[in-house]
Amino acid sequence: MSILRKLAILGSVVLAFAATAYAADQTKAKQSASAVQVELTGAGDTQIPNEFRYAIYEQVVDHIEKGNAFKNVYRTGDRRAKDAADLVTIRTTVDKFTEGSQTKRELTTVLGWTKVDVNVVVADKSGNSLLEQKITGKIRFRGDNLKVTEDIGKRIAKLLGENFAAK
Repeated sequence: MSILRKLAILGSVVLAFAATAYAADQTKAKQSASAVQVELTGAGDTQIPNEFRYAIYEQVVDHIEKGNAFKNVYRTGDRRAKDAADLVTIRTTVDKFTEGSQTKRELTTVLGWTKVDVNVVVADKSGNSLLEQKITGKIRFRGDNLKVTEDIGKRIAKLLGENFAAK
């Protein structure tokens, strides 16, 4: 058998495997919940300034409200949340924080990056974990260091949209 024929067969096998994996991923059923409560972002073992923690919290709430994965979005301490039958709770904890420099970012393209790693846990009403994932927010080019929180908010909202559907 010629080398070209072997490569063609190998390529066909790889494509078939990739198509099967893609189809399996597309049929993954989304979990359903109509309400979400967002807890205040925890600092974990990091020395993250409070303005970053609060900005992450606000960005997560804002981007979840903009997305349509949930009918109701509640904040920490909102008493209305306890009445929601299919409530899920999002807890975010900062795992790693590297504060960059806006000046260095704007002068060079390889220095001054701000990066925040956040552990995201989505739990049901009884506290069982439904989803756990690490999200990394970055700001590499122009913008204030706090802009990294917008990146985190977008990524968490996208993660929720991919895994949850409103009832």
